[in-house]
Amino acid sequence: MKDGSPLIDIVWTSLSQLRVKRLTATALNDIIGRRVIHIDQFIGRRLKRNIYSRQGSLLLSQNCILDHHHINLLHQHGIDLWKEDPQYVTEILTKEAVLEVQAIFEKIRYQSEQLSNQDIQEAIIPKIQQLCINNLSNVILELSKKDNYTYRHCIGVSLISYLIGKWLGLKDEELHNLAIAGLLHDLGKIKIPDSILNKTSSLNADEYAEMKLHTHFGYEMIQNISGMTEQQALVALQHHEREDGSGYPFRIAGVKITLYSKIIAVADVFHTMISERTYKKPIPLYQVFEEIYNSGNKLFDSMVVHCFILNMMIRMVGNHVILTDGQVARIVMLHSDDLINPLVEANGKFYDLRNSEHKILDFVYNQ
Repeated sequence: MKDGSPLIDIVWTSLSQLRVKRLTATALNDIIGRRVIHIDQFIGRRLKRNIYSRQGSLLLSQNCILDHHHINLLHQHGIDLWKEDPQYVTEILTKEAVLEVQAIFEKIRYQSEQLSNQDIQEAIIPKIQQLCINNLSNVILELSKKDNYTYRHCIGVSLISYLIGKWLGLKDEELHNLAIAGLLHDLGKIKIPDSILNKTSSLNADEYAEMKLHTHFGYEMIQNISGMTEQQALVALQHHEREDGSGYPFRIAGVKITLYSKIIAVADVFHTMISERTYKKPIPLYQVFEEIYNSGNKLFDSMVVHCFILNMMIRMVGNHVILTDGQVARIVMLHSDDLINPLVEANGKFYDLRNSEHKILDFVYNQ
């Protein structure tokens, strides 16, 4: 815009009229309760879209610069102004997804409703897609919180798996099946005692053996859901298997592990590492990238790891990082032969981290 006036959005105080990124009435009520800005703060701001009365009459046109007359007009029609907060939108979308996943798991646990693959897809895929179009850093931050960890983990694994599948070029039907497999990868844990699931100290040998049974339970449970494929069920069984045969339950390796399972193994470990729990702090994001990247040829499928780290690091170009000497640097360019040691710039100097004494400690947030 020539005059540089900031864009704003408008929402009704009437919940029946609210439309913001397809959020539910409950979520929008929460937004209005916490994020409505005082109406006088919008003088001189530009409207993002046309504003209509409840009767459908045009009140103000898109790109209109607000003055006191406009504000009074909106006030007379019971319209509030709202400036969109991207992080808060992500928070609301995540809360909605958590409630949906919780409802699905409870229906499966208590067999209160016979769900199908299609039912679960219709409930979850739109939410995964909505989260995908938001800022990925915001989404990762929101999904790493400790509240409702079980469900956040399911959503996080589903989302990351969906993204990896998309980056690998999977078609829509495969992407949807992959996302649901990621969502249900730990389904078998609903048959594991809470005393084991919620234990904050290390599991003893007997407890660990019982915990590992969740892979078998999950496989059987997914097989019993109408419309689920064998490859989706195998994810529950195989997501703890590793490329070198060091995983469980069968210690299989390489080509014996399905592509879905290879993808979800990476997504599972990634989300576990970045997540905050009552008994552990999240591992810094850069360190997580580094550990997964360096494990690529041993524990995980190298193609999946390369695809994941490449696409995540591409999104970090231009962002700031903290170096081991305390400097704040900007990522300038990635190296195809060493994705986690990019070219960075700090205080006018460029450092190729492939052969520099400087290394990255972590990304800088809230720049």
